[in-house]
Amino acid sequence: MNENLTPEQAALRFRLSKNLKKLRAAQKISQEALADRAGLHRTYVSQVERMVTNASLDNICLLAVALESDPATLFAATVEQSERQEEAEHPSNKKARRATTKI
Repeated sequence: MNENLTPEQAALRFRLSKNLKKLRAAQKISQEALADRAGLHRTYVSQVERMVTNASLDNICLLAVALESDPATLFAATVEQSERQEEAEHPSNKKARRATTKI
């Protein structure tokens, strides 16, 4: 990910990467099997999961269909991702939470 991405772009690539891996793992299929289902090359799926390449909407749709999922699911924020984003945007809140949990 050597490009100059905005924080919003990086966050969406991160969500796509994590959700793609999570859905693929839940179905217990390899990157190669997912690529075959989607009609894509196995290295492309790897690059998307590693946030190396910028996936097109068309390919995101192919991946979602191959995972029997809605494309929006690939961009959904998990609780962990939401907390991480909040901490990145408001680092002082993290310190405040830590202070209250030690009491």
